[in-house]
Amino acid sequence: MKASEPIPIYRDGRHYDAMNRDMVADIPFYLEEAKRAAGPVLELACGTGRLTIPIAQSGISIEGVDRSPSMLAHLRTKAGKAGVKIPLTEADIRDFDLGRKFSLILIGFNSIQHLHDYASQAALFANVRKHLSPGGTFVFDVFNPKIAFLAQSGETRKLEREYEDPDGQGKIAVEQTLVYEDATQVSHIRWFFSLSNKNKEEKDFRVEELHLRCFFPQELDLLVRSQGFEIVKKFGNFERKPFASGDMKQVVICR
Repeated sequence: MKASEPIPIYRDGRHYDAMNRDMVADIPFYLEEAKRAAGPVLELACGTGRLTIPIAQSGISIEGVDRSPSMLAHLRTKAGKAGVKIPLTEADIRDFDLGRKFSLILIGFNSIQHLHDYASQAALFANVRKHLSPGGTFVFDVFNPKIAFLAQSGETRKLEREYEDPDGQGKIAVEQTLVYEDATQVSHIRWFFSLSNKNKEEKDFRVEELHLRCFFPQELDLLVRSQGFEIVKKFGNFERKPFASGDMKQVVICR
């Protein structure tokens, strides 16, 4: 992104937090995993600290890595208000070197799905191996793809969510189209942002795209094992239900 271009709303920390204010189900799960780790924690793709800050507030040593300077800036502001100090590194999760190891490395909120190709996924796992202490744990989550849902993809716009504008301009509606490309297993999502107090001609004040790689269950298991990791547990939700057909999530604990 060029310096003159506006920060995408998805990477604007204030908007990101407002959009995802109800996404809290995973926080107790990752907090529990952090407490179980006998040592420091590293969160990759830490974003605005939705998971990082609660873990730090519990007294656990945690660091964060993210490639978005705007998200990290917002995290620093929030951490200061929360009274916690969190070392943060601006870097691509496929290519960084902190020079130290961690007992737990986590990637939450489907962030691995931003890596579309095998080379990127392998680079991530290699970096995790490099930074993981002997006997350490790697934990992450992704969606469990629904074939029926993907088959209905198209250009029809649907209301995906609403949230309050952090600048006080009213309620923002987010409409979405989703086109699934089966050759690459990537869902191409387009978000249309509009303020509820605007007329139809001024409706879309921002249009942005998000591309997420889908991982089918057996494929995901094979990917993990092919990178030299053992799956210790796999859950279908953050309440630790054993993974089964029909579950919305794939929550993986591996070593």
